Amino acid sequence: MLKSGAWLSTPLFFLLVPASVAEPSHDARTAPEVDVISPVPAPEIDGVQSAAFQMPEELRINNQGGRIDGDIDSGLRLGGPVKIEGDNGLEMFADTAELDLKAKTVTLRGNVTIYQGNLMQRGELAVYHYDQGRLDSTGLRASLDPVLLESGKFTAMESGGRRVLIGENAGITTQDVEEPDFWLRASQTTVYPGDKIVFNNLRLYAFDTPVFWLPYLAQPLDGELGYHFAPGARSNWGPFLLNTYGIMLGGEADPVTGENRDAWLLSRWHLDIRGKRGIATGVDLLDTRMENRDEIGGLSLYYLNDLDPQQSRSGVSRGFVNEDRYKVELKHRHALEFAGTEADWWLDANLTWLSDTYYLEDFEMDRYRTDPSPDNTLGIYRRDDASLLSLFARFRVNDFYRADTRYPELAYDRARAPFFGLPVLHEGRTSLGYIGEKAADVTRGSIINPLLALPPNSPQAQRLLRQLGGYERRLAERMIALPPDSRQREAIRTQLLDSSYARFDTWQEWSLPMTLGGFLSLTPEAGFGYTRHGAIDGPEDGFGNTSLHFGIESSLKFSRDLGDYRNEALGIDGLLHVIQPYGNWSVVSTDDYAPGDPAVDRLTPTTRPRPIDPLRFTAIDEMQSWNVLRLGARNRLLTRRDGQSLEWLFLDSYIDTFIDDPEGNREFSNLYNDARWQPLPWLALNVETQFPVVSGGSGFSEIATSFNYMPTDDFEMRFGYRWLNGHPVLVDSSLIDLGTYIRLSENWGIGTRHQLELDDSTLEYQQYTLHRDMGSWVAGVGLSSRDNRLDKEYGVVFSLTLKEFPSVSLPFELDAQ
Repeated sequence: MLKSGAWLSTPLFFLLVPASVAEPSHDARTAPEVDVISPVPAPEIDGVQSAAFQMPEELRINNQGGRIDGDIDSGLRLGGPVKIEGDNGLEMFADTAELDLKAKTVTLRGNVTIYQGNLMQRGELAVYHYDQGRLDSTGLRASLDPVLLESGKFTAMESGGRRVLIGENAGITTQDVEEPDFWLRASQTTVYPGDKIVFNNLRLYAFDTPVFWLPYLAQPLDGELGYHFAPGARSNWGPFLLNTYGIMLGGEADPVTGENRDAWLLSRWHLDIRGKRGIATGVDLLDTRMENRDEIGGLSLYYLNDLDPQQSRSGVSRGFVNEDRYKVELKHRHALEFAGTEADWWLDANLTWLSDTYYLEDFEMDRYRTDPSPDNTLGIYRRDDASLLSLFARFRVNDFYRADTRYPELAYDRARAPFFGLPVLHEGRTSLGYIGEKAADVTRGSIINPLLALPPNSPQAQRLLRQLGGYERRLAERMIALPPDSRQREAIRTQLLDSSYARFDTWQEWSLPMTLGGFLSLTPEAGFGYTRHGAIDGPEDGFGNTSLHFGIESSLKFSRDLGDYRNEALGIDGLLHVIQPYGNWSVVSTDDYAPGDPAVDRLTPTTRPRPIDPLRFTAIDEMQSWNVLRLGARNRLLTRRDGQSLEWLFLDSYIDTFIDDPEGNREFSNLYNDARWQPLPWLALNVETQFPVVSGGSGFSEIATSFNYMPTDDFEMRFGYRWLNGHPVLVDSSLIDLGTYIRLSENWGIGTRHQLELDDSTLEYQQYTLHRDMGSWVAGVGLSSRDNRLDKEYGVVFSLTLKEFPSVSLPFELDAQ
C-alpha cells in the first residue's frame, strides 16, 4: 500500500536515463496499434457502433483493445490499455483514459507512464491539457538523474522554448530508498532538465529534522551556482568557514517560473569567517558568454577588516600592515564589430588593485605561488589569419612591488606567410612605445636609498644587498662599486629606481623551406632588426642598434619497422622507430648591450636553453651578438592503438655549440634530454635532464621527472623529483614530491602527499586525507603541515561531497600553503 508522500523505490517515478529504465509493464511502446482513434467516426467495438466524434487534431489516440464508450457531454472513456501522442512529442501510456472535449483535457489513470524525449514519468494519475500542451500529475515521485523528486503536484510546461517541471511542496534526494537519510524540501521546485533546479523557501532535512534554511537556491547540474561551503582550520586563519552562494543575473523574468530568461551574469557571493582574521565579504561577477570566463570574464571584489594583519605564514616579521585588506580586480574582454572586415577586434581589461604586498600570500595562496605581482593592462587588439595588431597600456597600480609600465605601446606582429606569392616566407614584428619601470616604494625607501650612502663592503651594505631580489641585487652591486660621481653609477641608479624611455623596435625575417633529394629538409633564414632608444631618463643619451641575422635549419628523417611484436602489458602492438637528426645554426650580429643601458625587457634566470630565433627572443633590451649551432636528434617509437598510430616513446636530445656565447665564455651548453613515455592510460613517465658533458657545459646539472602509476583500481601513485646543482642564480635543490591514494574497501580510502627537500633534510609539506563513502555522500577529513624553516603552519579541512550531484558538493580544498 503506497502512502502519500512516501519515498519508495517503486515504479512511481520518471527517469532521465532511458537506456537503463524499465518499459511500461504492458509494453505499450512496442505493442501493435490495434485500434486507432482519429478525426473520423469511431470504429465498431464489441459489436457496438460508438458515436461519431470529431477528435482533437492535437492528439493521436491508440486504444489497445479496451472498451470505448461515452458521449460529448460526459466525455469519452477508453478502457485501454491506451497510448496517446501529443503534437509536442509527448507520449502517454495508461490503463484507462478519459477524454473531455469541452475542457480539452485527457485524464490518464493507473500505471501512468509518460515519455518526453529522453525523460520518463510514472505515476497513478495525470491530466494533460492538450490545447495548452501542459501536463499535470498528482502524487508523483520523479527521478531526474541523479536526483529523485517528490511532489504533491508536479506540472510540466513549455517556457522560453524548453520544457520545465514545477513542483509544489516538493522534496529532493539522491537516495533511492524508502527512508532517505536526507532531503531538500521547498515551497516550489522548478526543474530545468539537463540544466538546473531552482528552489524557493528551501529546507534541508536530516531524516525528519530540519537543519538548514535558505530563502532561494538555484542549483545547476554543472556546479557553478548554488551554495558551497568549506570548513576547516589553518595556523594563520584559525578555524574557518568559507561560504559561497551563486546566482544568475541579467535577462528577462519568465512570467511562469519567475526565473530570468537568458541570464548571462554569474554572480558568486562570498561570506567567509576566519577565527583569527575576522569576517570577509566579496562578490565575483562573471560573464558566462565568454569562452574563458574565469580568466577574462568579469569583476571581483573582496574586503576583510583583518583582526591580525601582522600574522605571518613564513615566520618573517612584516612590520605594519593596514587592517583594511581588499582586492578589486577587473578582467574583461569586449568584442568589437566593424562592418566590412573579417578580422576579430576586441578590448581587454586586466586590472588588479591590492591593499598590500601580503594580500595574495594570506588569502589566495595558489595564485601567490604563480603570480605574486599581478599585471595591470588595458588594450585594444585586432587579429586575422595573418597578423596581430595591439595598442595597450600597462599601469603601476600597486606601489609595493616592482612593475614596468607602457604609456602606451603599439605593436604589430606578422605571421609566417608567403612573401608576395613567392616561395619565400616572411614574418616579423614592429613596436613603438614609451616604457618605464619603478622599484617598490618600500624597497626604494628602506633599502636602495640607504644603500647609496654606505661604503660598498660595509656589513650594513651587505645586509641590505641580501634583502634585494636577483635583478635588483646585481644592479645594486654594480652601482655601489662605481665612484659616487660617475656617469655610469647615475645611469644604473636611475635604472634601478625609476627608469623610462621611448623605444622603437622592428625585426623582419625571411626563410626558404626546401627539400633536397627527397629526404633532406633545409631552410635558410635571413633577417634584420633595428632598435632605437630615446628620451631616456638619467644621464644616458639616445642610441640605436642595428642587428643582422643569418641561419640554417636542417633535418633528416629515417624510419624502420621493428616487426609485429606484441606485449599487452606494455601496450605494444607492433613498433615503428622514427629518428630525425636536426641542426640549427643561428648567427646574430648587433651592438651589444652595455650595463648602463635601460633594460625593461631583459633576460630572466632559467634552467632551459635560450631561443636562438631572434623573433622568439623577447629580451629585446639585452639582445647580444651570438653564433650558436644547435645539434640534436628526435627519436620516436610508434605503435598501433585503436586503429591509429600512437606515440609510445619520445626522446629529444640536443646540445648547443657556442662559437660566440652571448651570456659568457661557454664553448658548449649542457646536453639536454627531454623524454616522455606513456605506454598505457594508467602509466606515464616524463623526464628532463641536462648535464655538462664537454668543457664544463653550462656549469650546472638538473633532473626533473614526473611519474604517474595506477597498477590497480585500488591504488594510485604520483611521484616527482627535481634535482638542481650549481646554478649561478637559482638555489640548489633535491626535492621529492610523492602522492598516493589507496582504496581500502568499498567505503574507505586514504590519500597522502609529501614534499621532502633532501638538500637540507626538510619535510616541507605533509598532507593526509581520509575518505568515507556513505552512499550518496562522500565525507572526508584532511590534515596538512608545512615547514617554512622559520615557522611551521598546520591546516585541517572537512569535506562532504554529494557524489551523484556535484553541484551541491563541498569543495575539498586542503591547502596549508
